Amino acid sequence: MSLFTLALFGLWACQSSPKPAEPSTDASSLPSPPSVAAPSDAWTPATISGLAPTLPTHHTKVPVVIPATPEIEAALTKLGKVVDTRATDPTTPWAIGHGLLARGPDLVLSNGQPAVDWVFEQYGQILSTPGGDLLQFPETKGDVRVEPHSDLMLKGLTEAGVSPDRIVTVQGKPHPVADLWRGSLIRTYLAPDRNHSRYSSPDDIAWSLQGLTAWAPPGLSWVAIDGTPMNLDDLTDYTAAVLYKETRVLAQARAAGQPFKRQGQGIFRYTCGGAHLLQGVSYAVMRGFGSDQARAVVDEQVLLQFYRFPIETNIYQQALAAFPNQQEKLQVQRLKFAGHFLESMSKMAAMGIYSPDDAQVSVLKEAAAEIVDARDQIDALGLLTDLDAVRARDEQLYLDIVGDSAHSIRGLGLALGRTELSW
Repeated sequence: MSLFTLALFGLWACQSSPKPAEPSTDASSLPSPPSVAAPSDAWTPATISGLAPTLPTHHTKVPVVIPATPEIEAALTKLGKVVDTRATDPTTPWAIGHGLLARGPDLVLSNGQPAVDWVFEQYGQILSTPGGDLLQFPETKGDVRVEPHSDLMLKGLTEAGVSPDRIVTVQGKPHPVADLWRGSLIRTYLAPDRNHSRYSSPDDIAWSLQGLTAWAPPGLSWVAIDGTPMNLDDLTDYTAAVLYKETRVLAQARAAGQPFKRQGQGIFRYTCGGAHLLQGVSYAVMRGFGSDQARAVVDEQVLLQFYRFPIETNIYQQALAAFPNQQEKLQVQRLKFAGHFLESMSKMAAMGIYSPDDAQVSVLKEAAAEIVDARDQIDALGLLTDLDAVRARDEQLYLDIVGDSAHSIRGLGLALGRTELSW
């Protein structure tokens, strides 16, 4: 049974199960491989250091741009101020990853240090393997969140255009950034039929899938550090099947000609409403991974997302009217939804998955207008006047403001035709 089918039947139960323990990174205590044989050309923990990155060869912009308006330009400036002051905080690596996404690989932190060098030096860790030392980032370092999602930093670094040959220092030793990618590969294991996975849930795969496929050669197979045979086409298919399954709530409502309801079901349970899941699968497929089924899932998403946007925008407006005491969180969620939608659909257009028609361009313009208005409302509520105070009383709200500002900048830059996407 294929991983695509396994995902459709829901055999991986770890959304409601505890996260499997991370395998030991001590090479002397690695378990024996399972009975399923890996292909003869699979990379192993002993050989992975010889795997060279295969970089993106396409560098494209959206085929149809939305026009810049004074309001959009003002929003970009104001969102940029949030990113430039808050995503450059050397004590917040999660935010630095978002700063790289918005500003690129040359981001400099408020302490004057290059962001890429700093995150590795301060938060990176050595991963000991039979083939030598590689790199990884922890989920947290003390009370500091570093990678709340698997491979969030790898995804941010690769998308920002950081060179895999760039030398960084981790625990006093020089390494190429590519050693983070290699380390992430052999730490990645997924056997859904045994409910055995590195990931805490299917939601957690999205960042990892994009980061791994960003530099991977076609048909990449490897043996994970716990002995699980892996293939990147299979991982793409599995994640595409998750996306397909979790968006049936949208597909069924669209087919019936009815609006959907947000009741915590399906894709609405996923981080940022499933935008990262969509982006990860789309990117992996356009990088050449997965089956024809995976590509069909991605193509369907264009219709579903453009169906979704006006309905969900209206849901937020209704919620704002019904719950006046929840204005802060709802306005930030508006920014999150519109920013991620514009980013996702602009990425998909830049990769040639679709070319926006007139009706779709109108929706993209509406998304840009939502970003502008949500940012203005957040400002009117006083949230941007003293972000330190916001952080002191609600850390997650603070992080959402910073992260969603970065995604909105990324989305607007792509939609305006000012930013390239490498894939």
